[in-house]
Amino acid sequence: MKFEPWTIAYQKLGKKLERLYPRFEELHVQLKKGGTLIAFKPYVALMVLNSIIGFAASFVISLIVVPLLARIAYFSAMNFAFSLAVAAVTAMAAFMTMFIYPGMKASNRKGPIDKNLPYIANFLTLLSSSNVPPSVIFDSIAKIDTLKEARLEFSNIIRDIEIFGSDLLTSILDNAKLTPNDELRELLIGYVATIKTGGNPTDYLKVTSQQITQQRMTKLDAMLESLSAMAEIYIMLLVAAPLLFVVLFVTLGMIGSGNVFGMSMGTLLYLMVYVGIPVLGGALIVIISTFEK
Repeated sequence: MKFEPWTIAYQKLGKKLERLYPRFEELHVQLKKGGTLIAFKPYVALMVLNSIIGFAASFVISLIVVPLLARIAYFSAMNFAFSLAVAAVTAMAAFMTMFIYPGMKASNRKGPIDKNLPYIANFLTLLSSSNVPPSVIFDSIAKIDTLKEARLEFSNIIRDIEIFGSDLLTSILDNAKLTPNDELRELLIGYVATIKTGGNPTDYLKVTSQQITQQRMTKLDAMLESLSAMAEIYIMLLVAAPLLFVVLFVTLGMIGSGNVFGMSMGTLLYLMVYVGIPVLGGALIVIISTFEK
């Protein structure tokens, strides 16, 4: 049997937190968007339990450690007050960390879905053009392992149909509202709206897939332009400029022009090679990593 701390937390605190649950309705949505496989109420109970444990543990530890560091009496009011403040901050940090985690996970899922969206749209169009039943289309996408995060959205649709007995269109709408990717949400909602209004879903998917592919090409063109600009900056800062300064520092050192900011030419040369170039290179790597791939 798996150890599930949220289950234990809900068993201990579930009924006592009934008034607290309505205050975290947005967290309920973020849990589903992030694909967190923990029910809403047990998760809130786990948040509270972690805060209580963090408060108690940090308070006891602070009562022992603070006097050793600050050299104050163990049973003084100052030790008690400082330990209480540390415990309160720890409990709040534990609570807020769990509170923002589902939102961060939902944001992390948005990127992989966006990368696979052109493939998903074209795959939907291909199957729909072949007169494959909609339920089979969504089930086929749910079984494609390479789609990673996007696969979960379609798996949830099939789950609602097979386990909860929901009809296909209702299941699509319910899960579309919980997907972290806006474009996939619009695709699914538009698909349902087209069917309900008597339109041709295949024509809708063709137009939508073309738009998504075109948007992707536009983003890739913009990324290539940015990479081209970064390549020029790289050559200028990490190839041409270091060569120029090496020649300059060596020349100034040979003619004995003195020090700059209290440092010799040799020291400046070492700083540039072992500090300046690595720092600039790291900064460029960080900037490039933010580009959409």
